[in-house]
Parts: sequence; C-alpha cells; structure tokens
Amino acid sequence: MKEQRIIISGHYDTTAFVRRAGAPPPGPGDPPPPPRDPNADAPGVTDDGSGTACVMELARVLSQYQFEKTLVFIAFAGEEQGLLGSTLYAQKAHKENQKIEAVLNNDIIGSDVSGSGRRENRRVNVFSEDPPDSLSRQLARYIRETGERYFPSMRVDPVFRADRFGRGGDHTPFNQEGFAAVRFSSPQENFANQHSLTDTFANTSPEYVARVAKVNAAAAASLAWAPRSPVISELVERNGQKVTTLLLTRGTTRYDAVLRWKHENPEPDLAGYAVLIRSTTAPFWEREIYAGNVTEYTLPDVSIDEVVFGVTAVDRDGNESLVSAYVQAPRQKRTIATY
Repeated sequence: MKEQRIIISGHYDTTAFVRRAGAPPPGPGDPPPPPRDPNADAPGVTDDGSGTACVMELARVLSQYQFEKTLVFIAFAGEEQGLLGSTLYAQKAHKENQKIEAVLNNDIIGSDVSGSGRRENRRVNVFSEDPPDSLSRQLARYIRETGERYFPSMRVDPVFRADRFGRGGDHTPFNQEGFAAVRFSSPQENFANQHSLTDTFANTSPEYVARVAKVNAAAAASLAWAPRSPVISELVERNGQKVTTLLLTRGTTRYDAVLRWKHENPEPDLAGYAVLIRSTTAPFWEREIYAGNVTEYTLPDVSIDEVVFGVTAVDRDGNESLVSAYVQAPRQKRTIATY
C-alpha cells in the first residue's frame, strides 16, 4: 500500500500588513486590510512557523519507523499569496491520480492565549468540510478518536465547517480536488499578532505546538499502519446506464439491515471488520460492533432509514481504517418534457 499517501503539512511563508502603530486589526465588515509590505519584518512564528515546526519534528520522529503507507511531509510556499503552493500540488496530485488518503494541515497551532486574554493549551480545533459524511469529516472523526486515545490529556474538537468563518488554508485546495483534508488550528487566536511584527516567540507557546504535534503523530501513524478502507458501493447497470449502488439492503425480511462490503487483496495482517452506527443527528459514531473477518453483516430488526451505518477494517494490532459510511448521494433533479 505504499502508493497510498498521508500528508502532514504547514506553510513556511509569512507576510506583514502595514498598519498604523497601535491600530487594531480589521474586524467583520471593516474595509480590506492595508497592502502587504514585502520589506516589512514578518516573523510569522505562530502563523505559520508553528505548523512548519510540527511538520519538521514529525518528519524526524516518524522517519524512524516503517509504515504500510507513505508519509509525506510538506511545508508549502505561497499560502499568504493565495494558497499557491498547495493549489499547484493538489491539482498535480489529482491529475496524476495520486492516492492521497488524508491531509493533516497545521496552521496557527502556536497560540494558547487569545486576544481577549483567554488561555487554553489542552484543546485543538480540527476543521472539516461538509457534508456530514464527507471524506474530510470521517478523517476529523478519526483524528478525534485516535488523538484522544493515545494522548488523553489533549481534547480534539472537530469543527464541522471547512475552516474558520470566511477563511481558508492549505487544506482547501485538496478539498476542492476531492481529497480528505482537514485543518488543525488553535482555538485561541490572537488576531493582533497575525501578519504583524508581534508574531514572535514571545507570543508563541512551543509546549502547545508539541501537544498538537502529538495528536498529529497519533492519527498519522495509526492511519499509516491501518488497512485500506472497505468499499461499500458498486457499479450496476440499469436501463442501459451504469449507476453506483450502496451495498446496503433491508434483507429478505425487508425489516433488517444487511451490510455488505468489498476488500480486494486484503492485507496479510487484516483481522476483520467492525460495523459502526449512529443516529442521523449524532456528530460521532455511537456504537461499534466487531463483525469478524467477513464481508457481510446483518442487524436484525434495525431500520436502515433511521440511522447511519459505517464499516472499518481492523488489523491484528487494532489499527482501524477510515470509516466507509453508507450514505446515498443526493437525488438528481429530474427534467420532464412538456408539450
């Protein structure tokens, strides 16, 4: 599975806005910020030296281990100029049909004191794009599960939107190309320090950066050792057209939930599969049932209309794949000819 890639990223460029001494940063509804000054000092320790330090340290640590998949460590350029480096990389990866399973982007993970004075160094936000069972959302759930399992003193808070309100980062181009990509970011941003002379070590917490890096390491290593995700749909021909159909039925009784999945060329250390269940309004999986090394599982007298199902592959060490969720695509709009 070496062709499957997991990317851990940050961005090493920074910038500075030209502001009057003592002037507050622009707020919502304010006019655009003043132009960037290429000659102004822009230390950029939190934005995004913190993310770059995370990438470099994890490259040092994780390179000492052998994984089933390939870990890729990237410090992107041109983020502040419009996500230039990550956009070109994501577009190239899509064009080449690269198998990128996950992108863990770290941007502004060095601040543990907000501009309002609020302090917090035991929590990190993980942003993921809609819809509720997108690939990125499954990745965010996985990071929460594995991060808090192996580093329980750190709380991982998935935020169910693509990024902070009205903003974006180097994970965004990967989302746009159809890859699972999320953003790690501090809940305690200090907007006055961003893109300014005060984004320095004095206003950055190396301890907090290290804590976020440990969550990255737990999620990336677990996923890099885990089996591939099961396939829960297939192409079938209907009325002369090929359509994608979920491997989920009501069974012969019409009142059961019968889940099937495919896993071609299973890994040698594959132990089996687990079925996951949650209500349609629940943000996280609520039940996990180990099904064994089978490719079909029946839940008697369970309605497929009222819950969301998923399945994950598990190896002998307990490493789980990303969950494959049984979620239908939206119904297509129908055009009816009239005379």
